[in-house]
Amino acid sequence: MGPPPRARFEPFPVDLEIDEIVKNTPNFSFAPRIHCDAINEHPKHIFEELIRLNVVMKGVPLVIEGYQSHLNKHLFSRLFLQRSDRRENVRDLVKKESKPMSVSHYVRCLPTLTRSHFRKTERPQRLYLKDIDCPAEWQESLKSLLPPSLFYMNEGPHPYSGPGSDPLPGPDTPTYLETEGQDGKPGNLIARSGDLMSCLPEEMRAQNLMCYIGHEGTYTPAHQEMCASLGHNIMVEASQGHMENGEPTKPGSSIWLMTETKERQVVSEYWSSMLGHNIDIEDHFAQMKAWQAAPFHTYVVEQKPGDLILVPPLAAHQVWNRGTRTMKVAWNRTTVETLKMALDDALPSARMICRDEQYKNKAIIYYALTHYSGLLKNKTSLQHSEVVNLWKDFENLFSLYTDILLSESLSPALEPAKDDIELIKFEGNVVCSYCRCNIFNRFLTCPSCPVGEDDSYDICLDCYVLGRSCKCISGLRWVEQFSWEELRSKHESWRKQIIAMAKEIDSKSRKDQHVPLLSARSMLKWKPIAEICQKQLKIRPWVDIKALNSSPKDKSKSISPSGDGDGDDSDDDGSQPRKRRKLRNGNKEEGMDSCHMCRNIIPSWKLAACSGCNLKYCYAVLFCAFDIQPEEAMGQSHWLCPRCEKRCNCTPCQRDPAMKPHEPKHILLGHDTRKIADPRSVESLVNLRMSNWRWIPNLEANSARRLQQRLADIETKRVETCKENDILMNQTSSVMGKEGGDGSAGITEDPDAIPVDPSLLTLPYTGPVEDDEHPVGNGSAIS
Repeated sequence: MGPPPRARFEPFPVDLEIDEIVKNTPNFSFAPRIHCDAINEHPKHIFEELIRLNVVMKGVPLVIEGYQSHLNKHLFSRLFLQRSDRRENVRDLVKKESKPMSVSHYVRCLPTLTRSHFRKTERPQRLYLKDIDCPAEWQESLKSLLPPSLFYMNEGPHPYSGPGSDPLPGPDTPTYLETEGQDGKPGNLIARSGDLMSCLPEEMRAQNLMCYIGHEGTYTPAHQEMCASLGHNIMVEASQGHMENGEPTKPGSSIWLMTETKERQVVSEYWSSMLGHNIDIEDHFAQMKAWQAAPFHTYVVEQKPGDLILVPPLAAHQVWNRGTRTMKVAWNRTTVETLKMALDDALPSARMICRDEQYKNKAIIYYALTHYSGLLKNKTSLQHSEVVNLWKDFENLFSLYTDILLSESLSPALEPAKDDIELIKFEGNVVCSYCRCNIFNRFLTCPSCPVGEDDSYDICLDCYVLGRSCKCISGLRWVEQFSWEELRSKHESWRKQIIAMAKEIDSKSRKDQHVPLLSARSMLKWKPIAEICQKQLKIRPWVDIKALNSSPKDKSKSISPSGDGDGDDSDDDGSQPRKRRKLRNGNKEEGMDSCHMCRNIIPSWKLAACSGCNLKYCYAVLFCAFDIQPEEAMGQSHWLCPRCEKRCNCTPCQRDPAMKPHEPKHILLGHDTRKIADPRSVESLVNLRMSNWRWIPNLEANSARRLQQRLADIETKRVETCKENDILMNQTSSVMGKEGGDGSAGITEDPDAIPVDPSLLTLPYTGPVEDDEHPVGNGSAIS
């Protein structure tokens, strides 16, 4: 069975009645809204808790409306842009190419571009001025208007004049440091950073304050915010339907369709199984019918001027622009909570598709700890709410830092000599040559590959375990960007600081879990990723690329799970795999063995051996058929194979009545990374261009069942999490906006609790998808 047909692009109609659609679609509702003036009615920490609990932790989008009356009408206007002489690249969404154009010319052409969408006989253009740098004047104006905790690159409190700027009596007033500034006034304020990106040195920060100017028919495909960050988007101006320069205009707005954070896995499965697209690639704008037929809840927003939308981390969303003109400013913020989501979820997904990690998440953790440690050393009152909140973030950041160091810990038995480890200065600019993710400290570099200027082949530890590397396969050297002793010393210093403060602060401290790094290393149940790399460097063969380039293809190339293609496959185009003669078990060559599933004879280092029955499975089969990452099998001292666990899905094992064949939970469409990765790269263990459709029985007929099961698993996990954290179910009290069934936001009485919604509303899927090239037939729910 092959992959499903890919759903085609279908524009939203110009006369779309979004209110009627939401009213008549069970799994649609408008996103919660609060008015910006309501911020004035409550202390600052209440507002910040509303955002943290409902948007970040609970993962529900929120709209803060009413800013249009506070915006500078002369500054945020088309006339301001028409006076600009800037040239930008305008994105042609139809031809998928960029065109250089002046901003003023583009703005003047918006009425003409819009009219083409109302004339059905014409093929409309979709020219979107997106991802351009925000004008400095706009940035300063928004900085003076929005609460600092929400704004871009915020390091701490600063004066502003917008809603919520009037100080209220209470514990939310920030505390000054004991030290004084050079002018004799109190020093910096003690408070958490609204955006932890601000803790990085300026040259390492990712600039993400962007403007988006569009017209009817321009759109942003379904996607998630980069690195699980918290998204912000405010519409600063739009056409009002009036005559402009003698030309009629259409009222401007944007239609947003958004999901919740907790349903990200269901959304990903739906995109793969039903629509035939990978949502991580961000290349598909789903049809309205696809959203209506989805088995998850969708929040809808019609964004108009003055609406500030907060997008939860990892929540899928897409945007459709309407009318003659929409002008928006967008940015992202990184918090302690989003950093954990990035390390656990976003970065592993980005690594698979080789998406650049621009935010340097691990470096943010290190520098944020340094910044917060300095603030806490100059505390004035440990009982102050700001100090307590800052200390909690410091403690959570320290836990993330511990996990990073543990993952990079080497085995003492295999640790290379200090002279064999190259030490370079950390400047935040080292990225993996394969996956393009930023490397914080330890990585591997190849001394054998030919290099140009600043073009060494560097591979991150996660990629190397997955089988990604240069063609040399092994013989790589270790590189550090920090002295290991320096990192351990900071870890111990911060650990002692946390324990000392925990004795004075009355909170639910986890101080008993903060043990010295060596003790934490001894308690690990899994081998760290760095130790796995050490062992793999010992068993993987070194390939002389000079000899390889002058001789026939290397005989050690792996065989794909289907048994008829190369796993490395670095030189062919992957369109038609070559057939390969299979060797009988009795004729195994030295260093070769057979895979229990695919029955192919391949090098032993590409096989995982079971500690129970000594059967061997190739890592490619484990990855595709059993959802087992190579790291999982390599990281266990006593690994049990799927057959011993009674879940093997090969034909002979299925004859055993006690066997419950495993059905892959994750659908892999296959992604060709060769267009992005360094051309010297190979995949020696897992061929990510292959899909796992053959391992999923009757996928087309069982897709709805799989999605419902995934939803049930999410609900079960949610309930268990609530019980573990003693969270009260469905007991919330409103502090801002209206409460009840109108979708308004609420906040729990317990500031450490997570508000919980009732069960999800779903609309069952009613048929397969189709596209122009692969018509499915009658009964399609998505045309």
